[in-house]
Amino acid sequence: MANTLGTAFLISDAFAANEAAPATSATTTNAETAPADATAGASGPYELSAEKMMTDNLLILGLLFFIFYFILIRPQQKRAKVHMEMMKGLQKGNKVITNGGLIGTITKFEGDDIVVLEVSQNVKVRVTRGSVAEVMSDAAAGAIANDN
Repeated sequence: MANTLGTAFLISDAFAANEAAPATSATTTNAETAPADATAGASGPYELSAEKMMTDNLLILGLLFFIFYFILIRPQQKRAKVHMEMMKGLQKGNKVITNGGLIGTITKFEGDDIVVLEVSQNVKVRVTRGSVAEVMSDAAAGAIANDN
């Protein structure tokens, strides 16, 4: 493997030396310069400039941000907005489920951030308002109350 790589470098160096060497005859000079002039003036579809590469990179970054916004950021903002509205609408007597899995009835509020839940008869738990995951509907609350 090493010999093959070394040989490849030697061969490529030999080709580079031949291209850099000046031509000795007039016929080879005209033949060699004609294709160089033809390719130098043509701007093909694969010609890359710094401006084009910068524009392409910015376009790709913009597209990625657009995709991330609509797949990740926007849905998360909607969920946070719905949760904030649910927290503002909490009332005494609501059956709720907390993030920790506790199911209880709101008995009172202590300040703006603390909710007192009655988990069972005479068992009260203080939780933060933000830890309330959802307010249960009456049908779901009745099904859970009959499980005891």
